[in-house]
Amino acid sequence: MAFSVSDFKTKGIRKGGARTALFAVELHYPTTISNSSLQSNFLIKGASIPASTVGSYDVFYHGKAIKIGGDRTFDTWETTIINDEDFALRKVLEKWIDLISDPKLNTRDTQFARANEKEGDNAGYKKDIKVIQYNKNGSEGPHYHFRNAFPTALSAIALDWASADIQEFSCTWAYDSWDQEKSHGTNVSAETGTEIFP
Repeated sequence: MAFSVSDFKTKGIRKGGARTALFAVELHYPTTISNSSLQSNFLIKGASIPASTVGSYDVFYHGKAIKIGGDRTFDTWETTIINDEDFALRKVLEKWIDLISDPKLNTRDTQFARANEKEGDNAGYKKDIKVIQYNKNGSEGPHYHFRNAFPTALSAIALDWASADIQEFSCTWAYDSWDQEKSHGTNVSAETGTEIFP
């Protein structure tokens, strides 16, 4: 097989390759949290396209292991956030975690703990997150939707007299599932692989 750079350009990365830096993250917040209009897409500087994992089981027949497809699993998701002097996004995320579990009493906020408040998809503290990949011409590429997400951990922010760096911190998220939007308004479910319509 001959090696051809022109073939690689036209058949391999014919669109020039997707760029790591061209993305934005859109957060949505529980209704009781102030600053819900905060533009997270300007402050979240690091994220990832989610992993895709399906477990497997070994079923044995006369000593021979046969692989059987198992359950879909969804790992936690990490974001890296720039901290501005007003600590705006940090405060919102701290408040969100406090609503889920009060730091003094270990109780859920009353708006999420009422008798008619449900868990699962209808839990008030869960909100969808969207990651948008951009193309080099500025148009939107694939969208990844994290369904029913909520923050589970905020990292420490290091302080140091010898440093002039701008502060950053990370936030860990749990979520029920993710799906990729093929075109605006039409998604491919991470659980079924079929088109779904939000």
